[in-house]
Amino acid sequence: MPRYGEIVVIRRSGTDGMVFPLTSTSCLFGRKTGCDIRMRLPWVSNEHCKIDINENKEAVLTNLSTVNPTRLNGACFEQPVPLKHGDVLTIIDRSFRFEYPLQSTPKKRRSRSPKDETLQQVAEVELLHKQTSGTKSLDAS
Repeated sequence: MPRYGEIVVIRRSGTDGMVFPLTSTSCLFGRKTGCDIRMRLPWVSNEHCKIDINENKEAVLTNLSTVNPTRLNGACFEQPVPLKHGDVLTIIDRSFRFEYPLQSTPKKRRSRSPKDETLQQVAEVELLHKQTSGTKSLDAS
């Protein structure tokens, strides 16, 4: 079974509590019995928020409650938000920390090929040389 991350309960004392492994591509928080992480508080919505794993294996948090919105790192949000390792989500007065498995934290895809990066490095070295020697570039008039 793949492991996409884990949800760590943060106790009121600030220490770590239970750990819920994220082994499916969706994790639903709420009050109803079908939720993956069930919170039996009257202020929690039946379906309060969810974490989905997208095609890039990134975790995305979506708020589902309009009455008591989920907060991410202390701030409210309206659109689905990609989660970073260590982000804290809060539902009413309960907090949870999201953690990616260390070996599989999603990385941004490279926008350049290795050849383009080499050309960029050569251009930067030439620019630095021109700046220190005071010469003009060949294409400058």
